[in-house]
Amino acid sequence: MQRTWTKMNRGNRDGFHGDRLFLKKMKEVGFDIFDFGFFRDNVIWIKTLEGKYVLKGFRREETCRKQLKVSKMYKGQKPRIMGTYTVFPNNKRYIQFGEYFWAIMPFYKGDGLHFGNQKDVIAGMDAISRFHSFSKNLPSDVYNSLSSYSLYKKWSERYDAFKYHAKKARWSKEMQPLIPEILMWGKWCLDHFDHSAVESLEQKAHKRREITHGDVAPHNFVLNREKSKEAYLIDFDLFAAVPQAYDWLQYANRILPFWYWSYSKMEEMGNQDYLKWFNKKWFVICLVFPTDLYREWNRALKSGDQEMIEGVEKFTLRDFSHRKKFVDRILNKIY
Repeated sequence: MQRTWTKMNRGNRDGFHGDRLFLKKMKEVGFDIFDFGFFRDNVIWIKTLEGKYVLKGFRREETCRKQLKVSKMYKGQKPRIMGTYTVFPNNKRYIQFGEYFWAIMPFYKGDGLHFGNQKDVIAGMDAISRFHSFSKNLPSDVYNSLSSYSLYKKWSERYDAFKYHAKKARWSKEMQPLIPEILMWGKWCLDHFDHSAVESLEQKAHKRREITHGDVAPHNFVLNREKSKEAYLIDFDLFAAVPQAYDWLQYANRILPFWYWSYSKMEEMGNQDYLKWFNKKWFVICLVFPTDLYREWNRALKSGDQEMIEGVEKFTLRDFSHRKKFVDRILNKIY
């Protein structure tokens, strides 16, 4: 599903019961496999005589069934809105093997988006707009099966986790002076969070049956540059029954680092669905919250993986001065 994943060593996958049993299972469902590899423990690509596919495993059968039910809603849409699951050659929608219940989808040809490319940014926005427009048509039972969350609670927990890790971390001399500022951004946003506006938005979104994709990262888009200018989304894992604006918040957070946190670039590239939120005070306040930094630092510091820590540090240092100017502009405007 994600074209940027690296093929991993099959020899390290002892928990999968070995190649022989896997190939035997695939034979039973109707596949003749001549190559396969792991993206993650629960995500496998396979090459067969019929074509290339991706298998995704779910620990709970209920979760697998729910994902397939949601996927079914998007089948046959033109232009494509989501990459959807298909069936195994024996017409089973999913199979059980090892620790997981496995669903299958075609290996969609194309690339992920590059947010340093203006055309890709626009293609991503248009894909999100099409997704939002169609997704309000989901039946009530499908909508009600999706999870929801409080943005304020989610961010408070992420901020508290970073604050906890930051106290214990051994920061480099370059990072040390930046930490108080990064913590201040989160605290300022939470202190100025417009609860009334967001709660009203959440209530209206529930009445309209709005949902979000939840992970509008570049690798969750597919764009076949040879055949189409239109991108579409993949991955149903983080679908949620929350306001569509939350996808736009996340998208802004994803693309702004590529454009040096420039307001003018946002106005130049943004479509109407995206730009309208920049006129909302609550949304602008939320742009200050460094959710990406907290997420990546929490993950890196919790793991203790030095290579991961160095990677997040490199990004933070490269991004900081531009981001600070962007945040200072908002703080001065709000005050």
